[in-house]
Amino acid sequence: MTQKLYCPRHPKNATNIRCGRCEDAICPDCLVHSPVGMRCPDCGRANPVPTYDVSMTYMLRGIGAGVGMALAMGFAFYFIAPMLFRLVFLDIAIINTILPFLYVAVMAFIGYAIGEAVSLSTNRKRGLKLKLISAASVFVASFAITVGFPSAAYGLTYLFIGLALATWLAIRPF
Repeated sequence: MTQKLYCPRHPKNATNIRCGRCEDAICPDCLVHSPVGMRCPDCGRANPVPTYDVSMTYMLRGIGAGVGMALAMGFAFYFIAPMLFRLVFLDIAIINTILPFLYVAVMAFIGYAIGEAVSLSTNRKRGLKLKLISAASVFVASFAITVGFPSAAYGLTYLFIGLALATWLAIRPF
């Protein structure tokens, strides 16, 4: 007849289960299922997946890349858009019709560029923190565009559509 084993973490629980690694007695309350059997909580701790393990260094690299790309793209739009309209010699009514759609298209491109810049700078890591960094960078770019070129969005509807599309494209890689 076997002797009764008691869990070291719950001394009142009798058990016949042992850890597959260290052979300690474990009760059903504290056992951890692993691919190779049942383990105690000490042996069953899993390491985080390296893709989702974002250190502070990678976060700072992502912030630098995201904000840098946002400011560069925002100010590029600020300088290129007026020159583009002067070159095309369009009537002001046509420009006012095209401008909101151009803003949405540019914001989509900026969102994609910010997402890729943050993703590349963080070695293609993923996680919620990187999504937040990318989304905040999109808002920095939008702020740079609307402060420098206030009529770019031409109404709140296109501003929100552009922001939503850019944010979705920026967080998509993560």
